[in-house]
Amino acid sequence: MTKLFNENLGKASNSKELAILKKKFNHYDSLYVAVSTMTTRPDFRDWLEVLWKQYEPHADTNFSDEFKKQFNQRAWEMYLGSTLLNKGHVLGDHSDVGPDFKIAYENKQIWVEAIAVEKGTGKDKVPDIVYGKMIDVPEKEMLLRLTSGIKEKYQKYLSYLSNNLINPNDPFIIAIDRSPLEHSDPQIPLIFKCLFAIGHQVLHIKKLGSQTKAKTRTEASNWSSRDKVYKISGSEVGMFVFGDNSFEGVSAIIYCIQNILNSPQEIDRMGDGFIIVHNPFAKNPLPDNFFKFGEEWKQEGDQLKRINT
Repeated sequence: MTKLFNENLGKASNSKELAILKKKFNHYDSLYVAVSTMTTRPDFRDWLEVLWKQYEPHADTNFSDEFKKQFNQRAWEMYLGSTLLNKGHVLGDHSDVGPDFKIAYENKQIWVEAIAVEKGTGKDKVPDIVYGKMIDVPEKEMLLRLTSGIKEKYQKYLSYLSNNLINPNDPFIIAIDRSPLEHSDPQIPLIFKCLFAIGHQVLHIKKLGSQTKAKTRTEASNWSSRDKVYKISGSEVGMFVFGDNSFEGVSAIIYCIQNILNSPQEIDRMGDGFIIVHNPFAKNPLPDNFFKFGEEWKQEGDQLKRINT
């Protein structure tokens, strides 16, 4: 068995020492260098090695090398795979050229493709958090990155179909880790907003009493609709991914808000923070309650409802 942390990159007990090591090993992902060298939390490394021992038989052949260069992507993939295994799902034989996971279900396979959505590099990138400085949550930029990730993996799905790597009658799921965006989701999970064109919360106020001594009372609230957002260039990006059959090949989305290093490590709690959202226009729907973890949401009429407890 290989190890994920198989090089001695040194030790860092403070941010200054860590900055030196990140510069020295700049060919590796900075978060990988941090987890490898920080003396304050060696338990992170030990826990990731435990996950790797379980997940290695199901990983790409180049996983351990890529883990050093794409820490967020590979850590998410490994945590998701271990969650599936620990919740009783049997993963099929893995190929480097196919989707990340194959799960047997009756006479079909359920395919899962994982992506960790990064901040981006262009004008619409998600800004870094500057500690000690107050800034607005960059909701628009985060929505653009989430939608871009879904589109990227949908194109991957279409390539799998054209190369006969998956059956067109099999369900296909995109599993998104949004934690690399760093900023918190405001109010409700952002995945709902880019899938169902949900905008901002609207409060309805009723005035009471006379005009001179008027009081107010909140009567009700709802959410506005927003089916697109605009890039700095002026081009529009749709925010209604599950609004028609344009993405009918996607059966559902698994959405992870929490950073993997802050996710539950206990086997019985793994996946607690996941959000599973069904596509109402899926040509191959995901069976209800297929996954035994997380919150599961489904559109019923004009409402989005949680279908598990």
